[in-house]
Amino acid sequence: MNYLTYVERNAENLRFYLWIRQYVQRFDNLTEEEKALAPAWEGCLMKDRMKFKARTANQRASGVRRQPFRDEVDRIVQTFLVSMSPFELNLSSRDRNEVLDAIALTTHPSAFNAILPHVESSLRQQSHPNFIRHALSTAGDRRIRVMRWGGILLVLLAVVIAIGLSLGHVHKAWRIVVPSILLLFGICSILDGQRSVCLVLMAFDGRDRLTWEDSIEASIVGDGVSAASDISDIEKASIITFDMFDGPIPQDHSRRANIPDPEKKTFIKHILMGGETARGIDPEVKRLQRLIVLQNFGISSFLTILAIVILALVPSGNLY
Repeated sequence: MNYLTYVERNAENLRFYLWIRQYVQRFDNLTEEEKALAPAWEGCLMKDRMKFKARTANQRASGVRRQPFRDEVDRIVQTFLVSMSPFELNLSSRDRNEVLDAIALTTHPSAFNAILPHVESSLRQQSHPNFIRHALSTAGDRRIRVMRWGGILLVLLAVVIAIGLSLGHVHKAWRIVVPSILLLFGICSILDGQRSVCLVLMAFDGRDRLTWEDSIEASIVGDGVSAASDISDIEKASIITFDMFDGPIPQDHSRRANIPDPEKKTFIKHILMGGETARGIDPEVKRLQRLIVLQNFGISSFLTILAIVILALVPSGNLY
């Protein structure tokens, strides 16, 4: 939830999905008499739209208000479905109107069938893959830029040195070893930067702390939980506030979250000491991070071997 709130800024899909899953369970636990008050929704043809709306007004006055969970469903409409609502779902007009028409007649969970595929598809095909990539990263944006540009500089330096040594009267071993080492580390740095995995941080079981994590920790401390307690990052991320159905309709403060400014550090100090010790990292995540590093090293080694073969075949220029 913290990732969707502070990174994607798109937490409404998960909030709605969690609610509807719980709502279906609670609806199934009702008695048959209560379920009979809210029949399943079977859809409405467009040609019958006007008749449907006229019938809606009559049925609302003659028993719709007595349906189970009517007040809660109305609050869900105000929270997720009404235009400019606090957690408005990104829906088409057709899907929005269809689910609003269904909710006007029944509180049966099937009234939400028109939008459930969209919400679940967004979570499975967009948010979940993005979260996996985010969870596997150990480096922040600034460190990633340094890794990429540092790798590019090492590759360019390797090319320049290889050309310079090849033009002179230098032993072939030196012409191969020096550029190859620079090329290997340069390509590794570029590939690790592309996948946001820092080998140095991972070796020391560390990662760059994100700005919003400091905000979450500060809020937990403010609630009386000691920062020195053994609360893992995963446990902190699982603390979800979702009191949406008691009191006034909540405002989406996550879209304009008050995130404190990070501690001011020099560029070099941030690169060398910016990593915070990572706690509570899942063993499977660590395994995937090691796999990513090994893949990058394998690709770098293959390209370096090709460069070694080329350097071995190029004759010495003997220009100096």
